[in-house]
Amino acid sequence: MGKNRIVRILGKLIAGMIAHRILEKYSNKKESLNHLRMEVNNYRDNIYEYFKKFNWNTDDKKRIKEKTLKNLKSEFKKPHFSDVKFPMNEAEKFIDETLKEIFVF
Repeated sequence: MGKNRIVRILGKLIAGMIAHRILEKYSNKKESLNHLRMEVNNYRDNIYEYFKKFNWNTDDKKRIKEKTLKNLKSEFKKPHFSDVKFPMNEAEKFIDETLKEIFVF
């Protein structure tokens, strides 16, 4: 797989991870917290597998962030997020925190 395809895949995976983190923080269903944490860990493991395949420069990181934001917005249009009250202006904060965590690895 080429780097461009991996960037798209990482954007989707990171968006999924962030969506589950947001659900964990803002969900009204406390019985789901353990499942959400497991999902975040699964996403993290998958992300690291793709992340290790290339060296990532500043432009690559910027593209990953853009893809992640786009995918996160579409993720929150899905019906299972309808009961979550999340201010989308905080999305970038979650993305930045997650990307810092990933790129430190």
